[in-house]
Amino acid sequence: METECVSCAGTLLIPADSYQGEIVSCPGCATELEIHSTHPLELAIAPEPEEDWGE
Repeated sequence: METECVSCAGTLLIPADSYQGEIVSCPGCATELEIHSTHPLELAIAPEPEEDWGE
């Protein structure tokens, strides 16, 4: 599947066997994107992992 990066508008090729929740990286800007839906294909910038500071 071909789509557009939500960050840089570059072209992304998403494998057909991708799944909801998978993280993919844009080859143009290296932004990590999360697949929110596969049908229709919806991407969003992946959330940054939070540090727990040992708590």
